[in-house]
Amino acid sequence: MTTFLLEVGTEELPASFLSDAIAQWKLRIPESLETHGLEREKVEIYGTPRRLAVLITGLPLQQPDREEEIKGPSATAGFKNGQPTPAAIGFAKKQGVELAALEIRPTDKGEFIFVRKQIPGRLVAEIFTQLVPQWIWGLEGKRFMRWGEGDAKFSRPIRSLIVMLDGEVIPLELENGGKIVKSDRISQGHRVLNPEAVTIEEAANYVGALENASVIVDQKERKRRIINDVENSARDLGGYTSTFLYPELLEEVINLVEFPSVIVGKFEPEFLQLPTEVIIEVMVTHQRYFPIFKW
Repeated sequence: MTTFLLEVGTEELPASFLSDAIAQWKLRIPESLETHGLEREKVEIYGTPRRLAVLITGLPLQQPDREEEIKGPSATAGFKNGQPTPAAIGFAKKQGVELAALEIRPTDKGEFIFVRKQIPGRLVAEIFTQLVPQWIWGLEGKRFMRWGEGDAKFSRPIRSLIVMLDGEVIPLELENGGKIVKSDRISQGHRVLNPEAVTIEEAANYVGALENASVIVDQKERKRRIINDVENSARDLGGYTSTFLYPELLEEVINLVEFPSVIVGKFEPEFLQLPTEVIIEVMVTHQRYFPIFKW
């Protein structure tokens, strides 16, 4: 079994698009794998403000062979007086079979010519060169943009592309603002904490390699850390015993950061004379702060 990795490196993505894109990939990627008969153990979709990624484990190296039944012309069009017509001969030639392989079967619309074919499975790497562009350009969102020249349109400019099967790069090219971005194994660490390039040696090591570069690609793990750190900080403040993690604010902050850490601040008392509702509205809506209250 093998592991597949796709990472689309971008300029800073809007938090709302990142959330929508992850939801779309969670639905569409498993569906496309099913369509191509690709079994797998797990599909994980990751995203940070500068990347979208999918990690698929437990894949075969090749599709299983399958039998396909193909319907051809009607029996009356394909045979005259027991002899094949050009319609039957052309159908057999197109399907790459001998005339003897043709079968006549009844249907609710009369008798038709059928042929059964054994279709050999394609290599998984070949299939992904077809699927990856569909996954990327098939994403939908508001206010997509073009950059440079060409027709490429995405939420933000694409700057890098990783397409790997285990430790091997799958060659792939994307049109990118009139230029070409080629697949490789180079990702990027945290813009401030670890700005160096990160080389992904094995697809299965992707999450750990990025964490070593101060990037938590799993949004569920970022959420857990934010909740945990905010609640611990509130307890450390002594009299402050509760935090109000507003769900919409939390989901937005998760997609604004790559390596969450908590900083505690406070306002001078004279700035807190406004009604509590006004203060909270400004903190949550404009400053993306989590209010902490003292009971």
